[in-house]
Amino acid sequence: MDTIFIREFRVDAWVGIYDWEKLRPQTLELEVEIGIPGDAAGKSDDIRDTVHYGQVVERFTAELSEHRFGLLEALAEHLARIVTEEFRAPWVRLSVAKIGHIRNVRKVGVTIERPRKGAA
Repeated sequence: MDTIFIREFRVDAWVGIYDWEKLRPQTLELEVEIGIPGDAAGKSDDIRDTVHYGQVVERFTAELSEHRFGLLEALAEHLARIVTEEFRAPWVRLSVAKIGHIRNVRKVGVTIERPRKGAA
């Protein structure tokens, strides 16, 4: 299976369970791998035969500016659903990290991998 990747994507998001985390958005770093079926895009040279990564970035940015999450796990699930349902990707692997959130730790986060419901 071929993949599209988005690396070191930084975006501000409202996420956290503590009162101090709810005072302002935090900068997160996302790493995204999106499965694309077959080699149609390579043969056709047509954007309609793949997942438009620019639209994924725009969609994530808009979504994270509008919603609040308590846990990174919930945020990651929400974004994974967007990729598999709206962009019809057969699967997605998504890492979401808080930057400098814990003293002496550069990043802390979660990685999930989800198939599209009904995908083989």
